[in-house]
Amino acid sequence: MYRKSIFILMVVLSFFLNCAMFSPKSFYYVVFEDNPNITNTKIYSKGIEIGKILDQELSKENNLILTIAIKSDYKDLIKSDTVFYADDNSLLLNVSETDTQPLPEKSFILGFASQTKLVWFKAKNTLKDFSTATQKEIQKIIESFK
Repeated sequence: MYRKSIFILMVVLSFFLNCAMFSPKSFYYVVFEDNPNITNTKIYSKGIEIGKILDQELSKENNLILTIAIKSDYKDLIKSDTVFYADDNSLLLNVSETDTQPLPEKSFILGFASQTKLVWFKAKNTLKDFSTATQKEIQKIIESFK
């Protein structure tokens, strides 16, 4: 009886631990024109952890692509004009204030090595459609990996 109780307890604990560890996530790719040297694998938005960096690939030209996972509770933050930037060795989400379309899973998202570079990019593209400008920059960076 004692062994059977321990076995049942272990099965129940295993089930709950697996559910916590493998919570649903959405996967995306963040592309950078240069390497921001991010050492923290957690992703933040307004101080809240919303995901993590799973993998990174560096090109010969020092361009970087990060594979990221966003927790399902926060996937609505990922829109067509979403961008990321590096700050204090972490990856941060620049939250969109516009009502744009959600971005499909496995999409490419533009990243900046610093918040200053993000602000400069936005300033240069205020007269253009920001979403179009980010898509053009993503394509340029992706081409460098080919």
